[in-house]
Amino acid sequence: MSEGILLELQFFLRAFLWGIFLAFLYLLIHLFRSLIRHGTAAMAVEDILYWLICGILIFRMLYEENSGAIRGFAIVAVILGMVLCLQLEKLLKKIRKKLHNSVKGVIMSLKSTQGGKRP
Repeated sequence: MSEGILLELQFFLRAFLWGIFLAFLYLLIHLFRSLIRHGTAAMAVEDILYWLICGILIFRMLYEENSGAIRGFAIVAVILGMVLCLQLEKLLKKIRKKLHNSVKGVIMSLKSTQGGKRP
């Protein structure tokens, strides 16, 4: 493979990793929102700050990696990274819920076979 193609592939991978990072950052904001409830105005400010930071970070990446040229495949890579991270998080939630329900079912069946009595 030519050196130019390898450089473009590395750039794509870095953009993809930036997408994963930005999605993870959003998940942290979502966790913060679930721990500390606040109003719509505060959430709007958080969202604006998040997207402002995302824009600055993506612009910085494009500027440093590609002399500021906006390349479609870089934007696609960032979006793919974000989508993959968010889909993986949804999958992990489903797995965690199924595991929780399975363990709960086993515990309940053990209790019912023992007659609810403790040894």
